[in-house]
Amino acid sequence: MKDEEIRIALWRQEAARKEFFRPRFLELGLTPGQGQPRILKTLLEKGPQTQKELAELCGRDTATISRTLDRMEAAGLLERADHPSCRRSYLIHLTEEGRKLAEKAEEIFGRCDRVMLRGLSEEEKDSLCRILEKITANLESWRE
Repeated sequence: MKDEEIRIALWRQEAARKEFFRPRFLELGLTPGQGQPRILKTLLEKGPQTQKELAELCGRDTATISRTLDRMEAAGLLERADHPSCRRSYLIHLTEEGRKLAEKAEEIFGRCDRVMLRGLSEEEKDSLCRILEKITANLESWRE
């Protein structure tokens, strides 16, 4: 397979994944491009986090996530509370409404995983994961 074919295959996979998620998350009132579903899922799985921790876990920069968190807080999905051990930061946690939406988002992520990986053996999944990790490391190395 030529390099260009690999790039196109990766692009098509990403486009298909976004096409899968977009209508389902919009139906919940979430904006996928801003990372709202991932933020909800992360808080559901990991519990309260600082903005910096949440940005790292979601693969976002802190400035971008800050605007998204403001919108999500205004929508009643999350709250900021004083951090018990650091007066200069807040812990971000889900509201009850946010928890309900996070559970629905988690179901959508799981459904996508099942559809996307249908028919792949465990060995193929392991191999795919290793290859994608190498590609990601290569792309991230340009910063060095």
